[in-house]
Amino acid sequence: MHQTHDTLGGPRLAALASGGCISRVLAVTARLGLADILNGGFMTPDDLARRTGTDRDVLFRILQVLAQYEIFERGPDGTFALAEEFAALRRDHPHSVRNRCILLAETYDDAFGALLSTARTGRPGFDEVFGAPLYEYLEGAPDAEQVFDAAMAELARSAAEAVAEEFDFSPVRRVVDIGGGNGTVLSAILAGNPHLEGLCVDRPSVCARSAARMAAAGHPLGGRLTFHPANIFEAVADGGDLYLLKNVLHDWPWHLCLRVLASARNAMTRTAASHVPGAAPPRLIVLEPLLDQEADSVHALFRTVVSGSGAGDFETPEDMRRLLAEADLELLSVTRLSSGHHAFECTPRIPLPSPQTGQ
Repeated sequence: MHQTHDTLGGPRLAALASGGCISRVLAVTARLGLADILNGGFMTPDDLARRTGTDRDVLFRILQVLAQYEIFERGPDGTFALAEEFAALRRDHPHSVRNRCILLAETYDDAFGALLSTARTGRPGFDEVFGAPLYEYLEGAPDAEQVFDAAMAELARSAAEAVAEEFDFSPVRRVVDIGGGNGTVLSAILAGNPHLEGLCVDRPSVCARSAARMAAAGHPLGGRLTFHPANIFEAVADGGDLYLLKNVLHDWPWHLCLRVLASARNAMTRTAASHVPGAAPPRLIVLEPLLDQEADSVHALFRTVVSGSGAGDFETPEDMRRLLAEADLELLSVTRLSSGHHAFECTPRIPLPSPQTGQ
């Protein structure tokens, strides 16, 4: 039987192929602050063009695309407004994804320009496009780094809330967040536990920028939350009763994950040796959004293009169990959090030195 063009899926394929255009429209919408300017109301293209300093005709086309995908609403008088369903495009929205949209549509989408090369070689397309691995590139690109940090903070919110709700922090006095970015997770934990202090460990540029931002804002946790620059592949600060690793390991191949875990294990071992008699040994909680469902395939491909085919060598809880065992960590519990993360609680498998004898 003769098949029509529609039954062959042509229109749908064409719509999918235009996805890069839509992602860039979202990034420009976020960059221009259109969602923030509208703030729940309708405005004309002329007014929006004046407010954003853009070409009216080009902006009108962008607004039309946003309306076509129901991100914006179009009024009968030719005005436009942000659809309530997409209010998270606003900078001030409590669940804002503004920076995630920019990161995905700009830096990450640029990296996908080398997807064919990644498919043929297994090497990250990001390195080919930008001439350096992700974190090395970010160190020399302040705007991209700030967007990346803010996007990671947006991603961290749900996990931060879930961790703060799930775990009992009453016996803990100091939490060390390894690769903790701007302190989003620690802030959520400390806010609900006034007896705690937290140490956020990350790259020097991240720590400097986050500490300055917190000081300038007069953050209420400023006296209890501090930042410590470090190379987490080499060493992590001692003194934590609880160590956290959230969304860190999946960016790295197996052997580098082992180095990060070794840094955490060594810090816990040294800390235990200095603890007072009877004190509970330090613990490590590893939080990862494991890729154990088919719907996770897009996320997995992003990891491959950005970090390489070896990144995130674990996809299931069993993979993580093997990784922790190889890192000489004893698994105490596994919890599936409301954020979708798996939380693996562990301690050093090698016997900790006795506080009394030092043996």
